Amino acid sequence: MKRFLLPLLTYLLFISESTLMQLFIPQHMESDMVIIPRFVVVMVCFIGMYVSPMRGVTYGIVFGLLYDLIFSDLIGVYMFSMGLTAYVTTFIARYFHGNIFVTLFVMLIGLSAFEFLIYGLYSLIGIANMMVEVFIYDRYLPTLLLNSVFVVLVYYPLRKWLIDVAIDLQEK
Repeated sequence: MKRFLLPLLTYLLFISESTLMQLFIPQHMESDMVIIPRFVVVMVCFIGMYVSPMRGVTYGIVFGLLYDLIFSDLIGVYMFSMGLTAYVTTFIARYFHGNIFVTLFVMLIGLSAFEFLIYGLYSLIGIANMMVEVFIYDRYLPTLLLNSVFVVLVYYPLRKWLIDVAIDLQEK
């Protein structure tokens, strides 16, 4: 039963991202900062680290495609970026003991890689016309802060639950 809740929880995080995004848009805050919740990216990295790397990459590709279809005009950018982020974070986490500090550090690396990959690909194509300094201060750092708080808040319950899911999947 737990393994069927995994895609449902990830989908609920996907829905909550777009709902929370409406709270953080600049029109409401009188600021140029844009804070983007990346809860699905965090969840995909957790899945890769605690369930299985292949499952994490698969979830990254599937939910990245969902991002592309709903939020983007260009198919493949989020799909590639989320799958690659899941792979890289899983690869890095494999060599370290998994406590909250290491996991937070690995997640920060993954979220940073994801944000810069998206920015770089959109800049390369010509869709993003934001200077790097503006991107870092108005989008990257506030986004990284919000998602770091999310990682710290969900670390213990999510880690325990995902380890149970991994055990459940190995038994079947």
